[in-house]
Amino acid sequence: MPLTQQSKNFKVVKNGGYAIWQEGPLFKLAPMAFIHPEIMNIDSQQMVKLTSSIGRPHKNGFTRGSNLMFYCELQVGNYCLEVLNGSSLNPIEDKISQAITDHLSIKKQSDSLYNIQIRESLTKKQRIFMLLCIFAGLFLLMKGLFTIISLSLGTPMEGSMG
Repeated sequence: MPLTQQSKNFKVVKNGGYAIWQEGPLFKLAPMAFIHPEIMNIDSQQMVKLTSSIGRPHKNGFTRGSNLMFYCELQVGNYCLEVLNGSSLNPIEDKISQAITDHLSIKKQSDSLYNIQIRESLTKKQRIFMLLCIFAGLFLLMKGLFTIISLSLGTPMEGSMG
């Protein structure tokens, strides 16, 4: 949906996790600091809870890039995506963004150059499980490294298996 359009209805045919991405030109002041998306379930007239993404992942091409804004979980049904005035940034990101724009000559680009996209994503449970697997993998990697070093040096090391 182009940012010049204030709202758009869409239909979800599969329960699951979804993500809201902002897509537009690279190295330009993105309107993320000036807009805030909202999703309403038309069938139940309930607002959908949007969870801000940590670290704001980017996916870039040569001239255009995408920025992950929010996660949400949607059930099968009809929804309305609305773009409102206001910031999508948390207070820390907002201060950093303001400091950068105050010191660099980056001009706000036309909203017609940007799109809001809703893409299939991981559910909250899948994201938590993924983080647990990453930490478990890092722990096992460190344990294995200590064991290899201990065996190669012939001296016991704290944290090794041998």
